[in-house]
Amino acid sequence: MSDLRQLTSIQLIVIFISAMIGVGIILMPRDLANAVNSPDLWVSIITGAFLMCLIATMYVLLVTRYPGLTFFDMSKKIAGRWIGTLINLFFIFYCLIVASYILRVTTAIIKNYLLDTTPLYVIIGSFLLVSLYLISNGPGDVVRFFQLYFPVMMFMFLILALLSIKDVDVQNVRPVLQSNLLTTVTQSKITFFSFIGIEFLMIFSPLIKKKKTRNLALSVWISIIVTAVIYVIFHVLTIGVLGIAELKEITFPTIEMAKSIEFQGFFFERFELIFIFGWLITVFTSFTTYTYGMILGIEKVTKSGWWCMAGAGLLIFTVALYPEGLTEVLDYSSHIQWIGAVAVIGFPALMLLISLMRRQTHDT
Repeated sequence: MSDLRQLTSIQLIVIFISAMIGVGIILMPRDLANAVNSPDLWVSIITGAFLMCLIATMYVLLVTRYPGLTFFDMSKKIAGRWIGTLINLFFIFYCLIVASYILRVTTAIIKNYLLDTTPLYVIIGSFLLVSLYLISNGPGDVVRFFQLYFPVMMFMFLILALLSIKDVDVQNVRPVLQSNLLTTVTQSKITFFSFIGIEFLMIFSPLIKKKKTRNLALSVWISIIVTAVIYVIFHVLTIGVLGIAELKEITFPTIEMAKSIEFQGFFFERFELIFIFGWLITVFTSFTTYTYGMILGIEKVTKSGWWCMAGAGLLIFTVALYPEGLTEVLDYSSHIQWIGAVAVIGFPALMLLISLMRRQTHDT
């Protein structure tokens, strides 16, 4: 079992980056290209990161006002038992939907590029079981796993970025800032789904030593900025290598960019595997974060023990298998964004507002 009692600032940053970088780095380039239709889509990412920093500050205020309490505890203390339980059930549903979405998209990529003859349910079940096993050892082991593989993940991304530079066509990223900036900025809403994960500050809060608001906010902002930098780099590279026209048509443009890397006479040819292996670690950490949040929420609501993990696993497995194909899965993304907006913006904002109006805090 886990013996972790407190998270350091570095561990917090690792958790947040690991939770945020998931399917967004694969899917967001295409979505932004279709919405913005110019090489300036990186502006939308920067704007989205700025807005997420503001939203994250709201989480920091809640955590510092209610030290030692998770989101599920805060909601009941602030809104009361019954309304708090309804809020908690919605957040559990949000974790279920996001975890299932991540799992199904990941499975589609594994099946498309690695295990094309393996049944879908086998890949989903295997991925899910490994995550549940990690979670069963406690949050401490989850954090240590994130911390252990974080350098590997960053190294893989760095290698792919360096290998892709030689294929960049500068004409594809021009002209710079010549598009309608209002449209570009407003489309930052598309980047929202790629920055969710920072809300788990309110889930891991019992492991956070009581800090000044400024210090905790700094860790959160650094996490968002680092994630935004990674997104910007890969978006600029995908535009430079593929071009906007091709980017709008490819389902997984980041992987296709890696697939286009060629070194004549080199013994290793499938460079997209380097990216996929690094990305699988990333998406596994992101998926595990939401699965852990769901299990913790069920435990808090039902006051039950061992069956919560089995029940959460069965629900995720069922929901992940429900869509008939990848097209149907991707069609659900807009609905998931609305669910996410309510869960990670609407309810925390309401809770903070009630707390400020009542001048309510929690002393450990």
